[in-house]
Amino acid sequence: MTLLDFLHFQGDLVARLAWQHLLLFALSLTGATIIGVGLGIAVARTRWVASVVVPAVNLLQACPEVVLLAVSIPLLGIGFEGALIPLFIKGVLPILRNTASGLAGVDARTVEAATGIGLTPLQVLFRIELPSALPVIISGIRVSAVMLVSVLTLTAYIGVESLGTLIVQGIARMDPTPLIVGSLLTALLAVTVNYLLIGAERAAANRLN
Repeated sequence: MTLLDFLHFQGDLVARLAWQHLLLFALSLTGATIIGVGLGIAVARTRWVASVVVPAVNLLQACPEVVLLAVSIPLLGIGFEGALIPLFIKGVLPILRNTASGLAGVDARTVEAATGIGLTPLQVLFRIELPSALPVIISGIRVSAVMLVSVLTLTAYIGVESLGTLIVQGIARMDPTPLIVGSLLTALLAVTVNYLLIGAERAAANRLN
């Protein structure tokens, strides 16, 4: 079956798997961003948190994605939950690192001046520090996002439908057509996400200048 024939007969399936992939990506990146930024703030603020959280996240990050997915099955079952938790874990580290690094790079004199005019620590964080660190944080989100787009294809091995389903089908049937379609769509999504976040990163940097 040619590529055009496959798209003609399996177009609905491809569209459904692409939508499922996008949904999983959006959920996993949102969760990783919330957790990563939160932990990054805690790491930047408290030394003992850094000494505990960073090694733990590094250890989990070093674990192969397939291992995390396999471990999640007996704990969370097969399905969305079993896929999302490992994806959260894999996506957290770049965001955590960049958030902590971005906050550490904020000009201390600016923070002192904001404190001097009566801003509370939370106001300083949300009005001064996070906006100043935003380009660096978005850079971490971009790294995480591109990685998650690719890692998501592995969820097909635990029964979660995504573009990885086409890749697995192509390998199992020794049919290059679904393999090529799944791979090309995954690569296209990764490139698109990368360029969109590069644009957001530049826009955030320009606002500071």
